[in-house]
Amino acid sequence: MDPQRSSDTIPVIAHLSGARRGTSERLSGAVVWLVLGDQSTVYATSDEAPSSYDAELSRRGQSYELTAVAGREIWVNGERTERLVLASGDVIEIGKGGPVIRFRLYPLERGTAKSVGEVFSDCWACARHESGGALHRAAVFLAGVPMGLATQTSRSVRLSLLAALMLLVAATVVLAGRTVLLERRLAEEQAQVSAMAALLEKSRDNPASEAELKRMLAEVRDSMTAATERLGALEQRSEAPSRVIAAATRATVLLLGSYGFVDSASGDSLRITLAPGATPIPGPNGDPPPVTPERPGPVFEVRYTGTGFIASSNGLILTNRHVAVPWEFDEAAAGIIAQGFTPVMRRFIAYMPGVEKPFDVQTVRVSDEADLALLRGSAVADSIVALHLSIAPVHPGQEVIVLGYPLGIRALMARTGATFVQQLLSEGDVDFWTAAERLSARGFIAPLASRGIIGQVTPQTVVYDAQTTHGGSGGPVLSTAGEVVAINSAILAGFGGSNIGVPAKQARRLLVLGIAFP
Repeated sequence: MDPQRSSDTIPVIAHLSGARRGTSERLSGAVVWLVLGDQSTVYATSDEAPSSYDAELSRRGQSYELTAVAGREIWVNGERTERLVLASGDVIEIGKGGPVIRFRLYPLERGTAKSVGEVFSDCWACARHESGGALHRAAVFLAGVPMGLATQTSRSVRLSLLAALMLLVAATVVLAGRTVLLERRLAEEQAQVSAMAALLEKSRDNPASEAELKRMLAEVRDSMTAATERLGALEQRSEAPSRVIAAATRATVLLLGSYGFVDSASGDSLRITLAPGATPIPGPNGDPPPVTPERPGPVFEVRYTGTGFIASSNGLILTNRHVAVPWEFDEAAAGIIAQGFTPVMRRFIAYMPGVEKPFDVQTVRVSDEADLALLRGSAVADSIVALHLSIAPVHPGQEVIVLGYPLGIRALMARTGATFVQQLLSEGDVDFWTAAERLSARGFIAPLASRGIIGQVTPQTVVYDAQTTHGGSGGPVLSTAGEVVAINSAILAGFGGSNIGVPAKQARRLLVLGIAFP
């Protein structure tokens, strides 16, 4: 074979440093001269011998033979060379520390497109021969790889890489979407748990189980003296006319309610997941709720107390809307509802002073204009003389008397005395509902009276300073003549501060609608 004849391979040099770094050029001709130019750049020419050059490449079969010009340093694969037949992949350095090129032979049928491995190899060599620190070299490598893959590989490789990139992007999008969805679900579940915890905390004074009740009773017993003195001082300070209190007491009822949530789609009740071995919390009737493998844990239930009063001869009871539909006014409950649950009232009963047995109450009508609701009780309520809603206007400075059950069961316990509390502690099978039953059986259910002065009157509100707290919502605000001038509504935390009532005029409108359209 003629050593000068073209072969079935394509010789190429790839520039690994200098201004032409990352580019390649095809060699042609029997003789090629390598010239060191400006900016550490190597030029390959085969047109005619330049006046000055550094090395000569002479065709030898399928490769080239490199001959160094006398006095010039040529390094191949790290060794100084004067004459050498090049092999594909050899790295040539023109002068020690000078520009670097790589010699490659490609099969004719393949063309000069690099393989993926060759792209990585050349980019690594480019980075290794760069001056500068490790970060700069890493940047050269990371920038060179995608550029080389996009411009120096075959069309089929580029299409394959594009397909792989699209799959990666799609997978990333799907994974990101699932991550966002998972985070959203976790956030919703955490919000649901937080909302349930907040609602359960609000039920702390209204325990559901015997253990919770004993915990509360122990706290009441430990603070019995202070609590009794506090409540006694409150009643003494009120100095409310005994005639007004006596007349209104029997008509002022204690409301006990519990509500939960059901899934709007399936109808399943929202339940509390318990740790293994935990005892289920009794349901609203004192019986443990059903627990199945599909829906383990007791039904989630919020217990609360409020106040109402008999407002008509047929036993209609006025109270607050936030007592009749408490979930509408609670941010924690709103968070659970927003997650697809529907609130349901589990139990709603009333106790009347002097009447041992409770009776069920149902919501007849709620006001869309004020914090008012109308309830219907049993025939027991029909026998009680209703409180009269005043038609006379009220004025700042006018004295009022507020009746209610602030703090619910806890306050009633505090007013019974240590003997009753100790007796209740010693008994078993006592919860929120049975505790109320035993209080009623002993005649301990009676509203607390406090006196205040009206500070401001508007068409929508009456503001006064009678001392009360939560649980007193819905109670009557009475004039010294015994007429209801407002319904206790917004109450600040703790005893003391200003309280807000709904004027009797608005309550009268709701009562008329309830009587006319029962």
